[in-house]
Amino acid sequence: MFEPNSYLTTLFYRLRAVSFNLSMREYFSAKDAIKGGWGTKNKEDFKKLLRLLWCNSGEQQERLALIFDRIFLESEKTQETIPNPSTQTQKTPNDDQFDSDASTSISPPTIVDSSSTEITKPTTEELSPLPITNPLPIREYEDDTEFYTYYPISRRFMVYSWRYLRRPIADGVRDVLDIKMTVEEATKQGFFLKPVYRRREKNHAHLLILVDREGSMTPFHHFSRDLVETAQYESSIERVDVAYFHNLPAEYIYQDRFLTDKISFETLLNKCDGETRVLIVSDGGAARGYRHRERVSATTQVIWEIQQHTNLVAWLNPVPKKRWSNTTASIVSHLVPMFPMDQEGLKQSIITLQR
Repeated sequence: MFEPNSYLTTLFYRLRAVSFNLSMREYFSAKDAIKGGWGTKNKEDFKKLLRLLWCNSGEQQERLALIFDRIFLESEKTQETIPNPSTQTQKTPNDDQFDSDASTSISPPTIVDSSSTEITKPTTEELSPLPITNPLPIREYEDDTEFYTYYPISRRFMVYSWRYLRRPIADGVRDVLDIKMTVEEATKQGFFLKPVYRRREKNHAHLLILVDREGSMTPFHHFSRDLVETAQYESSIERVDVAYFHNLPAEYIYQDRFLTDKISFETLLNKCDGETRVLIVSDGGAARGYRHRERVSATTQVIWEIQQHTNLVAWLNPVPKKRWSNTTASIVSHLVPMFPMDQEGLKQSIITLQR
């Protein structure tokens, strides 16, 4: 079966070397398409997939086809240099006997050389298969560190941390024995009549997570996905709302991570009250080292709108703190508590939201 993943990384590097404007987003898009079954039939199907995803003009398509064919030709030459016993024709003893008998019957007896008709039994070494190895895929770059996702927090630590985000209210079933009140009632009455029970506490916390998507946040999509899933499905938080945006929450934000199902930001904030915790997950321009006055002003406006409903706000930044200086994130960190996206940062952000 054709395996396109063994050629994808080499093609990606070769095309970027000839001025193809390819980012990690295009690389992972191709990986997802291959995982979905696209471009896996043969190399022409694979080439068609890359033209659709990576080419913006006819010139780029021609250049891709040229590099594509060259890489596959190099791979075929590599495979041809490795011996394959299936392509080597070896004669068995029966074949040698047949050839010898045929030559004997055709040639006159007077010119037959006894040495030529002598049947030599092949040795075991001649009939044994030659050692072969599977051809390795072409690898031009040993250090593919830019394909590794920065993943500072494990999913298990996230599940553990959400336990500390609580808003306990005793409105559950009255089935918890209150020893102190039971003793006081027995002392007051002079005898023990019945135990005193109190209501079970329930976690009525409301968490709103605002997640930045696409662009410079693409390498951190795995983390943000785990953060959302653990809060929604693996925590005791009663209500978890999630909204997505690109760079900055604007008049409209989105209810899905593909940024298609939009909702008014004002409508979302109207569902919040003074006890709602708001966690913002964004790099704040620190990933690319940007510092734009317009973004600072717009971010300040968004934070002000959130604080009209609740003051329990924290910001998780996936970029290390040492890279915040001279960026929009450094200014925003003075407006709202901002923490790096690591174990200590997640712990401190939950403590901030719990106040």
